[in-house]
Formats: sequence, C-alpha cells, structure tokens
Amino acid sequence: MNKVKKILIIILTVLVLCSSLFYFVFYSESTLSKTKSNIPYKKEEQSVTWGRKAVIEDRFTGIQNKIKVAILDNGIYKEHEDLKGKVVKEFNTINLNNPIIDETGHGTAIAGIIAAENNNLGILGVMPNIQLYDVKVLDKQGKGDVDHLIKGIRWCIEQRVNILNISFGLQSESPELKKAIDEAVDSGIIVVAAAGNTYGLGVDYPAKYENVISISSVNKEFKRASSSAKGKIDFAAPGVDILSTNQVGGYSTYSGTSFATAFATGVIAALLAEGDNTLNLDQIKKILIERSIDLGSTGYDNEFGYGLIQK
Repeated sequence: MNKVKKILIIILTVLVLCSSLFYFVFYSESTLSKTKSNIPYKKEEQSVTWGRKAVIEDRFTGIQNKIKVAILDNGIYKEHEDLKGKVVKEFNTINLNNPIIDETGHGTAIAGIIAAENNNLGILGVMPNIQLYDVKVLDKQGKGDVDHLIKGIRWCIEQRVNILNISFGLQSESPELKKAIDEAVDSGIIVVAAAGNTYGLGVDYPAKYENVISISSVNKEFKRASSSAKGKIDFAAPGVDILSTNQVGGYSTYSGTSFATAFATGVIAALLAEGDNTLNLDQIKKILIERSIDLGSTGYDNEFGYGLIQK
C-alpha cells in the first residue's frame, strides 16, 4: 500500500513539474457563458444594457478625441453592424499570414461592450467613438501560449495604443509576460485584465500584477458573481447576463469577468477621451478610486476592490 502511495505521489509530482514548463492562456470555467444566442432585435431600436447604465450616465458623450484600445483576444467580427469601421488595425500573432476570424464570439462580445455604435439597432457601447486594434492571441478553442500574448503586447506598444484589454488569464506567473507588461505600462499604456472566474479563489495573471487594473464581476444586484475571483481586485464591473455583439452578426448574452473587464476598459477610454489622454496608470487609478461606488465591506476589500467602477 505504501508503495502504491509513493508511486502516486511521484506521478503527481511529475505532472505538476511538466505543467509548470508550459504557460497556456485559457478561459477559466464559464468565462464565456452564452445564455441566449442570436437574440432578435427591432431594426429601429437600440438597447442600453444594464451594465452600461451602471457605469456611465451619458448615453453618448460625443467626444471627438479618439482613444486607441487594443483587444487581445481571439478576434473581432468586423462586419457586424454595430462594429463596422471600428477596427483600424489588426495583428494575428498565431498566424501572421491569415486574416483574423472570431470563431467563438468572445472577442466580438468584448468589442461590443466597449465600442458598439450609437445607432438605431443592437446595443450601445460604453465609448463608441474610439479606435479598436484587433490582436489575435487565442485560437478557436480560446487557447494560446504566452509567447503569442507577449508578441501582441509588444506590437501594441509599437502602435502606441492607450489601453490594453486582456479578458482572460493565466494561472501561472511568467517572468517574460511580466517584463512585457512592465514595458507597456512604462510606455504609458493602461492595462486592464480580468481577475478570472476562479469561484472565489486567487486572481489570474496578468491581473494579479500590481501595475495591471484587475476587474471582478458583479450581477444586477451588485453582488459578487459566484464565479468571480477574490484577491488582488482593483474594481468591480457588471459581468452577469450582459447583452453584446456576437460573431455571426447578431447578439447574445454573456457572463464572466471577461465582460466586466470590457466595461472597465470603456470607462477608462471615456475618461482619457474627455481629458488628457496622456494620463498614466497612477493618475487614472486615483480618478477611478475617487469616483467608484463602494460595495461590500466599507473601503477596499478583496471582492470588489475600491468598488463599482464609474465614469
């Protein structure tokens, strides 16, 4: 019996060591959770989602100072009526010679929450008047190695974008990823990342890094979503039953910290657009802390951070 236990311990140790040699980017359980697909809409109606109403009062600010937002994900469906003309550049880190295709709808949903057009159909994004940079770092299964993410971050630095939206995470730390994140922040880029759907366990990387704005998820009652991480949280944002654009030209509802992160990115883009787009991480965080609505325990806590993010 003891011999069997020893063998099992050895096998488990080998598996842990092997897994630590590779860093796989992946969506945590229920990060991409469609509750309804291809929801019908009336051509002359536009929905202002509960999530948008929770973080920004203006229906449309009309700000002309266009902020550059990079969405590092699995791609954006650029022909969607709510997203046409939004993407100004794209970079496929997985296959440089292939055009970007969103096979899962994840990246397209993120884009819709951030920037869906102010028109008479579909939904209204938090900040429609921005430029999107579509950076494919994840494959059709929503996975990709850390080298693709690093390559995407460094391309964004070259493009001088203002914000990186990273709506996924790694469970293991990567020194090379940390170096790339540091380079981005040092160049003036605000990095916003999903805390992860770890059901109350630790925060994923890169959200766990101190110089990354980490976002947890709340429901319509402004309670922590059961799937949302706890730990190094900076702010909370809506992330349950969120209506957004999908990869077949329609609309679906989604849940997870991925989509909460998109709301936070939109809020930060709006702040940069109405003021000085050279504001650095510390300056942006100071403004966000002052404006956030405290949730949970009084003051900072490990579920909501400084509270519900607000424009």
